Amino acid sequence: MKKIVLSIFLLVGGGAFVGVLAQQQIPMQIIKEDSAGNNGSYAPPRPWYIIQDDYVLTIPAFEADYILELRDEDDNVIYSAYLCAGTTQIALPITLSGNFELRLVGDTYYYRGYISLLKRPQFKLK
Repeated sequence: MKKIVLSIFLLVGGGAFVGVLAQQQIPMQIIKEDSAGNNGSYAPPRPWYIIQDDYVLTIPAFEADYILELRDEDDNVIYSAYLCAGTTQIALPITLSGNFELRLVGDTYYYRGYISLLKRPQFKLK
């Protein structure tokens, strides 16, 4: 009986909720605001990833400060946070939901990736 209930739950829509709880790698690419290229290098920068575990992001420790931004499809900043050098984790507000462009903004460049945040169902205890 438990297997049948679980199967129905996954088929009806529980699969989307289960997928949110799994860790995901978000590929990040560097965007330079100047057209000078790659600081004299002919090789493109190596890709790197942010790990998303529900509403917690794990990032590599940087030696510089960055501003983390979440932007909507209209390029409006929905959320931003100042990240001091050495920060490796940030918890996003659980009130956010939707698809966002994730940016880590530096002085003349930023890193860009895309993230999906789905609202969790609210359970009430009796």
